Amino acid sequence: MTTKEKLIKVWKNPLYFMEYLMKVVNKNGDLVPFKLNEQQKYLLQNESKYNIILKSRQLGISTLAVAQSIYIATTKPNSTCLLMSYSIQSADEIFTKLKQLYNDMAEPFKVPIYANNKKELRFTNGSHIICTTCGNKDVSRGATIQFAHISEVGFCKDTIQRQLIAIEQALTPHGTILLESTANGMNYFQELWAKAERGENMYKPFFFSWIDDKLMFKEEYKEFCERYLAQHKSLPEEKDLNSDEKMLMQKGASIEQIVWRRLKIANTSKQAFAQEFPSEPLEAFVSTGSNIFEPVLIHENLLNIDHFKPVIIKPAGMPVALRSWFNNGLTIWKTPVRGVKFYIGVDTGEGVGKDYSAFEIIDANCEQYAEFKSNKIKPYAYAEVIRNIGIWYNNANLIVEKMSAGHTVVEKLYNECHYRNMYSYMEYDARSGCMLPKVGWQTNTKSKPMLVNDFVEMFETKQMIIKSKDLLQEMKVFEFKDGKMGAVIGSHDDLCMAMGMALQGVKCGVNYH
Repeated sequence: MTTKEKLIKVWKNPLYFMEYLMKVVNKNGDLVPFKLNEQQKYLLQNESKYNIILKSRQLGISTLAVAQSIYIATTKPNSTCLLMSYSIQSADEIFTKLKQLYNDMAEPFKVPIYANNKKELRFTNGSHIICTTCGNKDVSRGATIQFAHISEVGFCKDTIQRQLIAIEQALTPHGTILLESTANGMNYFQELWAKAERGENMYKPFFFSWIDDKLMFKEEYKEFCERYLAQHKSLPEEKDLNSDEKMLMQKGASIEQIVWRRLKIANTSKQAFAQEFPSEPLEAFVSTGSNIFEPVLIHENLLNIDHFKPVIIKPAGMPVALRSWFNNGLTIWKTPVRGVKFYIGVDTGEGVGKDYSAFEIIDANCEQYAEFKSNKIKPYAYAEVIRNIGIWYNNANLIVEKMSAGHTVVEKLYNECHYRNMYSYMEYDARSGCMLPKVGWQTNTKSKPMLVNDFVEMFETKQMIIKSKDLLQEMKVFEFKDGKMGAVIGSHDDLCMAMGMALQGVKCGVNYH
């Protein structure tokens, strides 16, 4: 390969451009070649137009974004790059990093600048890079943005939602936006992240765990282990680890990292560590409320969840009305068994594109057989799905929540479809002056705590078999806060409520007919 060909390859590839032409200041204050870590490389090579990054602290994502803005400004004349952060101090730090990376670039490749003030670099090729803080109303007005990086979105002001809309509108058709942050509780960033994970917005989610990075804190790992050895004479062995630590080891953590985590937690708290250094996305968003289900038990179940394999071939005898939903909202682990009694907890959403409709199917031993979750079905059509699944599962006992759209499902099942094996409760009727049976499950301040507490007891005393990862994930964010039980902001609890109702059916199983 000729020198010219090599130069062209470097010019066209941002990874080569950064590693061959740029230098960074490392943690020891030394100027060294910019060698991207694995997380930086993965993000650079897999990013799309819209990207959201949830991460542990100090993985170098901001440095990568600054380098990417220089690459774009250099190789694409007349481009505009935006580097935004949540505070003046943070924006100043990013601008300092920008100037350092530019000033220390290989000289022949540097496009000259003619303005270097007010947190902005303007290049002679018409490109410019702007560093600013969230809340600057004029930053994207009239601009056409090729690349935008918003750092620590979880800490930005309430105006970030409106400002993000403006930035997205200013983005060129082939532009790129990176939303990046450590977690900061349940806020707008958490909502965006949750929607990205569920595929409900345009953003592609990237999660980078502290476990995956073995280099950033290498010296600190060594220092902490030496301190631990001085106190305990030896590093812990596998038999000395608690359930959380064993889970982290299975995810790839080393003993040195486990020791580092132990001492970090000793200096702060387990909750604070999880927020700053999460091992999985849900762990990052530490809630100020109280988790209702025991997190350790949920982790144990998640570790073994792959033992339960869903049915992948359409079962013989499946009703025609269910076939289009099979593995498209309807997951089946076990098909109906003759002579077995089944219970189906049913939660109904408001309709297409809104909240989810969900049901859970269990037997009398509280083993999970099937699950449904979709926000692409209307209540009247959902009632038909429920009728068919109920008949297929041996005329299962249906426990149908009757709030809001649930009334439609109850009415259609009982009065139009004449499905009679449905949960009912007694309610005083003023006209007759006596108690009369009412079909459906009524959620209120009395029944919901009973439903949830029974669910918690069955789960924590290991009297049920859960096979659904989605259900366990909902249980992780089901909390008691401000006197209310439910999912944290931006999350769902439809499967939790459906399972709770199915368990109530088992509890009242004497009514099965």
